[in-house]
Amino acid sequence: MSRRGVSRILDLFFPPICPICGEKSASDGCLCETCLIKYSEEQKGRCPVCGGSPGDCTCGISGISRTFIGGKKLVALTFYRPHESGTERVTERIIRTFKRRYDKSLTDFFAREISGKLLLLMKSDGEDPRGWLVTFPPRSSENRRKYGFDQGEVAVRSISKYTGIPWGKTLVRPGGTEQKELGRQMREENSSFLKIARNTEVSGKKIILFDDVITTGATVRAASEALLDADAECVFPVCIARTRKNVYSKRKEK
Repeated sequence: MSRRGVSRILDLFFPPICPICGEKSASDGCLCETCLIKYSEEQKGRCPVCGGSPGDCTCGISGISRTFIGGKKLVALTFYRPHESGTERVTERIIRTFKRRYDKSLTDFFAREISGKLLLLMKSDGEDPRGWLVTFPPRSSENRRKYGFDQGEVAVRSISKYTGIPWGKTLVRPGGTEQKELGRQMREENSSFLKIARNTEVSGKKIILFDDVITTGATVRAASEALLDADAECVFPVCIARTRKNVYSKRKEK
């Protein structure tokens, strides 16, 4: 019997379940139809300050990218709004699940989305994916023990599978507190503890840097600086989501 036939039989007895709402999901996907529609609609959101899409807006995170691919400074699938009032969106529920529970179908779901956008940009610039390296800033040791995995590592493994870009562990976090517990200034100071891993060679390499959510950009900037200081040729960030700047905070900064 073919692999596809076996898969259909397994789906009959063990139907795939949407990790967000618990309803039956499509056998070739991850989310159920309802959650997928909601997530797709949320991807269409625009920055209220500049009007840009998640991949075009750089409000509050200027300088995180050290190169362009296909005219873009980063790849981002959607905006993240964890602290805004109102009904919680599917996006926030998906990302929370992605961070806290290892789910291969969910990891592959995001990896396919990111890989498709990244490959299109590389193709437009004539870039060979095999000439790049995809890596990630590691999770804190405390949260790795708590949840039993590093979501960045499982994501880049999957992105590598879909793009053909080699992956590697290039960074370590010798110390520091979990970023979400800190304010902007302390995030900057804490993330500076990112260092190049021992016996790792990044000199002359072109780097794709994955971070699941870009909030202030502190982690991505610190990782980029560490990689560039080790003579990496360039660093291009990709993420699932970025925290959306709001009009009030923009006015407050002025």
